[in-house]
Amino acid sequence: MIERRNRPRRLRDTSTQYLEQVVLTLRSEPHKISVIKSNCDYYQKQRFLKKGFHRAVEHMQWVLAVDDDIDRICKQIMSDDYIGTRLRKYPLLFKGVNT
Repeated sequence: MIERRNRPRRLRDTSTQYLEQVVLTLRSEPHKISVIKSNCDYYQKQRFLKKGFHRAVEHMQWVLAVDDDIDRICKQIMSDDYIGTRLRKYPLLFKGVNT
């Protein structure tokens, strides 16, 4: 029987580090939520993107539609549930927040 070897995983993924910086920026500058909202609007209008990316945009819009509580939004982005995982999979949603 052939034994499979799994690749060793990196301890810190670069997208995770980027999203942690995004969360820190959002907590210090809450007005940057408008950047995420405009990114969602922009990517929602794009027809030829992956279906998963469009679902992530929808999930992000649901998170933003509930209220503008920064702590709740940051917890949802970094949570280990389905929506948090989906949002972290596409860090392009948070483009422009760290600038």
